[in-house]
Amino acid sequence: MCKIISEAMEPQLVKGKKLASNSLLNLATGLLIVGLHVIFVPLLLNAFGRELYGVLTVTWMVLANLAWLDFGLSRASARYVSQELALGRSDEAALWTWTAVSTQVFLGVLGSGFLWLLAPLIVDHIHVQQASRDLVILTIRVFAFSIPIDFANRSVTGVLQAAQRFDWVNGLSLFGTLSMFAVYGGAIVNQADFQFVVYGLFILRVVNLGATCWAAIQVLPSLRRLPQIGVFFGRYRHLVGVMLRYGSWIAVAAIAGPLLLSFDQWAVTVILGVALLPFYAVPFGLLWRLFLFPSSLASALFPAFSALEATKEWSRIEDYFVRAHRYLLAALIPALFVLYEWAFEILRFWIGQEFASEGALVMRILILGFGVGLLGPISGALLEAIGRADVLVKLYIVELPFNIAAVWLLTSSYGIVGAAASYVLRSFVETVAVW
Repeated sequence: MCKIISEAMEPQLVKGKKLASNSLLNLATGLLIVGLHVIFVPLLLNAFGRELYGVLTVTWMVLANLAWLDFGLSRASARYVSQELALGRSDEAALWTWTAVSTQVFLGVLGSGFLWLLAPLIVDHIHVQQASRDLVILTIRVFAFSIPIDFANRSVTGVLQAAQRFDWVNGLSLFGTLSMFAVYGGAIVNQADFQFVVYGLFILRVVNLGATCWAAIQVLPSLRRLPQIGVFFGRYRHLVGVMLRYGSWIAVAAIAGPLLLSFDQWAVTVILGVALLPFYAVPFGLLWRLFLFPSSLASALFPAFSALEATKEWSRIEDYFVRAHRYLLAALIPALFVLYEWAFEILRFWIGQEFASEGALVMRILILGFGVGLLGPISGALLEAIGRADVLVKLYIVELPFNIAAVWLLTSSYGIVGAAASYVLRSFVETVAVW
C-alpha cells in the first residue's frame, strides 16, 4: 500500500518541470525582495536617522547570530518530512513536524530569555545616545519574543518545502516582505514612529506563523490532529535524537561558514584600514547577489533529493544534479561575462569614477572566484539531503586555518587585490572538495 501511495505522490514531489518552475519562482521572489531593500534603505535612513537605522540593523544581526539555536531542525524537518511523503506515510510526516516544532519552540524560549537579560548590556556596547537607551532596550526585548515564533515558522515551512509547494513558500515570503515594508512605510507616514516598527514587526511574525500553519495543514492534513500524548512522548526522544544528530552538523556549518566567508573583510580592515574596505566589500556584496541563482535551485532540489534518497533512486539524483549544473552555467556565464567585461563602467555608473578606478580590478578578480564558487551550493544541498551534512562541517574545519593563513599572507603582501585572490583560491578548493 505504501508503495502505491508513494508512486501516486512521487511525480508531484520530484517531477523535473515542477523543480524547474519552483527554482524560477524562488529566483523571482529573491530578486523582488532585493529590489525592495534597495528602494527602502535610503527612505529608512532619512526617516529614522543613522542611529535608529543602525539599531534596527544590529537587532537583525543579533537575531541572526542566535539562529544556531535552531540546531538545524528546520532543515531536518524538511528532510524527514519529504522522505515520509515520498513513502506515503503522512502520519509519520506529521509526527516529525510536531517533534521539530515543539523542540524549536522550547529552544526559542531559551533564546528569548537569554536575549531579554542581555538587552541592557548590548545597548551599552553599541553606544546609543542616552535619550534613546530605553527605546533600544525595548526594541531588543520585543524582538526577543519573536525567536520561538521564527523557529516554529521554519519547521512548519519545512512541510511546504518537502511537498514541493514553493508557490506557497514564496507567496508567504513575499507576503511577509511586503508587509514588513508596509510597516516601515506606515511608520514613516506616522511621523517616524519607531515603536510602530517594533510592535508592527512582532505582530507581523505572529500573523505569518498563522498563515504558514494554515498552508501546511492544507498540504499535510494529518497536522489537523494533535498526536496522542502517549505516542508522542513514547517516540519523541528517538525522533528528536535523530533530528539533532543530523541538524547539529547544519548548526555547526552555520557558525563555521560565516567565519570563512567574512575573514577576508576583517583582514582588509585590520591590515589595510577601514577606509579601504569599501573597495573590497562593495564589489563583493554586488557579486554575492548572484548566489540567488544557485540558492534558488538548491532550495527546490533539497527536498527532492531527500525524497529520491528515501526511495533509493540514485540515477535520478545524478540526473537532476547534472542538469541543475547545466542550467546554472547557462544562466551564470553571460552574467559573469558582462560583469567582468564592464566592471569599471558598472562601478563608475553606480558609485563614481574614483571608486571604479580602485575597485574594478578587485571586482574582476572576485568574479573568477564567484564563477567557481557559485557551483558549490547544489553539491552542498545534495550532501545535506542524503544525510552527509557532516562532510561540509569537516571541510570547513580543515579549511579554516589554511584560509586564515592564506588571507593574511596575500592581503599583507598585495593589499585588497591579494584579499580578492585569497577568495578565488578558497572558492576553487572548496567547490572541488564538495564536488
